[in-house]
Amino acid sequence: MSLPPVEMCLSRCCLVMSSSLPQAMLPMQEIWNAALLELKTKVNAHNFKTWFEKLRLRECSDETIVLGVDDPFVQVWINDNYMDLIEEAVAHAAGQPLKIEIVESGQDEPIEVENIDLDAEPMAARSARLDGEHGQAALFDFGIIEPPSAADLSELVSAAGMNPRYTFDEFVVGPSNQFTHAACQAVASGSGQTYNPLFIFGGVGLGKTHLLQAIGVEMLRRDPRTRVRYLSAEVFMNELIGSLRQKTMAEFRNQFRNDCDLLLIDDIQFIGGKDSTQEEFFHTFNALYQSGKQIVMTSDKTPQELPGIEERLASRFAWGLIADVQAPEIETRVAILEKKAEESQIELSKEVVLLLATAIRSNVRELEGTLVRMVAQAKLMNVPLNTDLARQLLKRMNIQHERSLGVEQIIRMVASHFDIKPSDIKGSRRTRAISEPRQMAMYLSRKHTGESYPELGRKFGGKDHTTVLTAFRKIEDLVEMGNNEFATAIAELEALLLR
Repeated sequence: MSLPPVEMCLSRCCLVMSSSLPQAMLPMQEIWNAALLELKTKVNAHNFKTWFEKLRLRECSDETIVLGVDDPFVQVWINDNYMDLIEEAVAHAAGQPLKIEIVESGQDEPIEVENIDLDAEPMAARSARLDGEHGQAALFDFGIIEPPSAADLSELVSAAGMNPRYTFDEFVVGPSNQFTHAACQAVASGSGQTYNPLFIFGGVGLGKTHLLQAIGVEMLRRDPRTRVRYLSAEVFMNELIGSLRQKTMAEFRNQFRNDCDLLLIDDIQFIGGKDSTQEEFFHTFNALYQSGKQIVMTSDKTPQELPGIEERLASRFAWGLIADVQAPEIETRVAILEKKAEESQIELSKEVVLLLATAIRSNVRELEGTLVRMVAQAKLMNVPLNTDLARQLLKRMNIQHERSLGVEQIIRMVASHFDIKPSDIKGSRRTRAISEPRQMAMYLSRKHTGESYPELGRKFGGKDHTTVLTAFRKIEDLVEMGNNEFATAIAELEALLLR
């Protein structure tokens, strides 16, 4: 027995106005549940829980299904990144294309739809249940690829030169990295096809390598046949030099241009000034891009800011999506420490966690490493790691930034130093006597508090985050170039702030 025509299902569905679900609604219920089942096979568990479990069936017409979410950010993200996937799954389930609309629905009551336990029901049972209920072939072809076992996945990941622990689930997400984390997930799930290349930039120890490898790990988990190449720019250069010496350039080019579905390059800034390496990478980039293969790179600066990089390469790096990883806010630093402690089965008091999170603001790697060293010291001394011992150990490690600096404190200090008012710094006047102290205050706030650019923008009178970002980079460049006026002013202000 075949399903009723989808037009009939939809028109009958629209007659249902109460929260109870009459038998007439069952066909639409089956279509949406079947679509969910297909989506479950096409994205990882974290993505499904984050984006698709939030969707609720709201209403329907002859040609449209309306799905609601409570969060406007989720609405925008699904519309931008997963609409094609949802439309395809619904079309498979319904037997014909339908228009999908994602709306912000607030807390209104959705149409009640029976939920299927997607985790508890094996795929074979799902297919058999749909077959049995409808007396026909399954509503859609799942196209399942047998997932690798944990051991096999670990072996595949290691063979690709990656760390099996660098997964999305192990990455602590906060405001400072939320956008980049989501972009990496979109690339790994295949829904971010326009993000090619994906260019991730940020300071040292903020998780760029973790996110880069997480893309490769996830793609191998989804399809173990994926040909992933992960390496640093330095290794790429060394392999190129070795191939030139051994006259094996054909093999070198083949492994990167033909035998590669995903190229992950760490620290691309290191090819700056290396003309032969840039020439080879230029042609490798073009070959992969034209073949529709995914390229992801990390760097410490944006493409336009990379020293010694040819313009033709810098422009290609910016073809796709550029995403930055910022220094974590204190809440994120606390979450990172707690996760690290949980993984290592370490008992830490809230006081010690806050002390560490306050002392180390800008480097996640240093944050985790300091925790490991302190725990090891406490074990060797056979004493508990309390706040007193933590302070002593921090002092021995020359980590003495225990004094917590706030944005308001920095604004007041800078205003006093330049004999202006804090309200001037937060205001919009652009005279040099005010704009330069304002930029210095933004630079110091970013450097010494670790607040995100959007949060700093709000604290500086509701300014756009790009204003803060531009100010930070301007002062940073002036100081690094040895501009006496600005370098001296920043040194004097830091002495006042940290005394």
